[in-house]
Amino acid sequence: MALFVLRLYIVLPIFSRGKLPTSARRKGKSARLPTDKKLCIILGSGGHTAEMARLLQGVDFDRYSQRLYIVGESDLLSLNQIGTLEAKRDHMVEEYMVSRIPRSREVGQSWSSSVFSSLSCLFSVCQTLFHHKPDIILCNGPGNCVIVCAVALIPKFIGLKHIPIIYVESFARVQSLSLSGKLLYFMADRFVVQWPGLLRKYPTAEFIPHLV
Repeated sequence: MALFVLRLYIVLPIFSRGKLPTSARRKGKSARLPTDKKLCIILGSGGHTAEMARLLQGVDFDRYSQRLYIVGESDLLSLNQIGTLEAKRDHMVEEYMVSRIPRSREVGQSWSSSVFSSLSCLFSVCQTLFHHKPDIILCNGPGNCVIVCAVALIPKFIGLKHIPIIYVESFARVQSLSLSGKLLYFMADRFVVQWPGLLRKYPTAEFIPHLV
């Protein structure tokens, strides 16, 4: 048990993320994505998808020529948005994949029944990540992203591969984090907030205003 806890301490990014100088976090210097990697993008419905679409405007698709989009099975809006995002890009190499996974919890679904839907989501996410083997994950808060990021920590935990996770909290979150944000604060290698008040409450975050 002690070895398990020690391994968690080593693996969970929050403990090493706190060593980043405050000035660097405020300026967002370390939030750059590595190049020539397979980028996994998690899309949620409604506002999450709209913010991610604006966030992706700053990503050079020629440098991230392989892209994996993860979207909920019932989320037709995000599915259509992927085609729109890709069509607007004039990239030399057009290579992107879409993985549709069950939602961990639908809007209005009871918490008791969400246990089974979360297990279904977990199984699908494991298949997706172990098949596509992304190099980096970019997400901004949809419910499925918590399960995706948790599964992404498994290869790091067993010493196979480190898949960096970049989480960008919603612009609408001014005073408090979303539920996804509160969970991913411990798992994300780069945790970005867009309001200075959140940086005071969560000191290992990176403050980059007006991203979306």
